[in-house]
Amino acid sequence: MIMEVKDIDNYCDRGIHPNASNYLTAPFDGLCLQKFFYQLQASLRRFSQWEEVLYTTVYIIISVAAVIGNGLVILAVVRKKAMRTNRNVLILNLALCNLILAITNIPFLWLPSIDFEFPYSRFFCKFANVLPGSNIYCSTLTISIMAIDRYYSVKRLKITSNRKQCFHAVLVSLAIWIASFILSLPLLLYYETSMLYVMREIRVVDQSGHEVIRSYGWRQCRLVSAGKSPNITQRIQLIMSLLQVAFLYIVPLFVLSIFNVKLTRFLKTNANKMSKTRAPPKRDERSDSHHNSLKSNNNNNTAFFTQPCLNSSIRNQSMDRNTTNKRTSRTTSLLIAMAGCYAALWFPFTLITFLIDFELVNNQEYVNLVERIDQTCKMVSMLSICINPFLYGFLNTNFRHEFSDIYYRYIRCETKNQPTSRFQHDVSSIAHHRQDSVYNDDATLLNTGRQSIVKDGSSSPRGFRSSIRVCSGNKMIGDRIVLDDDIEKDSFV
Repeated sequence: MIMEVKDIDNYCDRGIHPNASNYLTAPFDGLCLQKFFYQLQASLRRFSQWEEVLYTTVYIIISVAAVIGNGLVILAVVRKKAMRTNRNVLILNLALCNLILAITNIPFLWLPSIDFEFPYSRFFCKFANVLPGSNIYCSTLTISIMAIDRYYSVKRLKITSNRKQCFHAVLVSLAIWIASFILSLPLLLYYETSMLYVMREIRVVDQSGHEVIRSYGWRQCRLVSAGKSPNITQRIQLIMSLLQVAFLYIVPLFVLSIFNVKLTRFLKTNANKMSKTRAPPKRDERSDSHHNSLKSNNNNNTAFFTQPCLNSSIRNQSMDRNTTNKRTSRTTSLLIAMAGCYAALWFPFTLITFLIDFELVNNQEYVNLVERIDQTCKMVSMLSICINPFLYGFLNTNFRHEFSDIYYRYIRCETKNQPTSRFQHDVSSIAHHRQDSVYNDDATLLNTGRQSIVKDGSSSPRGFRSSIRVCSGNKMIGDRIVLDDDIEKDSFV
């Protein structure tokens, strides 16, 4: 791109006649060259003024919304010990990644791309690429790990202590950060500041009349493999592009799709088993069962609980089946939304980056159009840092309760009145033991249900009907989940 001396003669006069003997060695006018360089820089500016205002405004809105959403998620987990479960630690890690990205996307991703020149230092060049890159990798890997954890935690029905769960989740989060830094390490090694010269070592006369040698060009932050051929640099760029396509789109989308589909099938199978086990016996069987229970009343004390539980099951069968179907459909919709949002938001950025890196859209006539499409795709992908808190936090029942409490405590400066009929109040032992789960062992459900009935002398609380009916039908449990209306989403979202 370096201009020859004869090309510069077309724009700036040397101040002497072209036929003079010393014309080729005469210096250029410094003011003329400076003005020509500024005009060239303005013509290479990527965006117009109204486009800069538009993109900056949208980026500010995205950043502010992401800071508020992810900040609330982090505050909800940190402020209350009961919220520090294994799944919430992963949600906290995702919110932390998105929060850092929301703070850094304007100064590191948007502002340096406005001008053709990179006005910052070499350290900023590396830091501005590594920090957003590692946070993007961390966010996508965390979403993948959450999908895997969500499936196996629901399927295995395994319960451990909260402290052990949190410790494992913290170790997984640290491993995710280390893996993210390793994936973004090429950005740290190969991105450098370099000069893109237009006029190099040109003799000019400055304002004071002295003859000096100057070079004109722009500092740029780009991939440079020092001391290596351009072919090696291009290969490094292609490898980095393939890593981004694989770990930012293909792998997370594959994991989300596979494990969400497996979880959806598991829940549907589970719901069908629950419907079959809840089905009432035939009429003659019910009569025989009732006759036998009355006949053996003096010899079997446990039969006192059998008939009420059976009648309750028959009376609420239709209602429970509808509730289970609605719950399963809602959970399926949420799982599809998680995978669908990720695929829709990251596909444009992945596609345009792949096409640019492999020089499939290198037509000089459409450079400006490609630049605007690229920036728009980046902005669309940044919307994920606003949507992730909603999908993984605001759709979680416990998080919603915490957000409501934060609003009343810090915004309205008053204490929120807790309803006495709330589920966690009646079965606090389950809520305290596994607030992020929808399952528990049979003994805990049985004991808690009996304690609640004996203490209150009332019917079972909402969402706990399945657990209480287990008391007499020990064959009804099998290998299934006991779902709860109040905390059902916590295992899925």
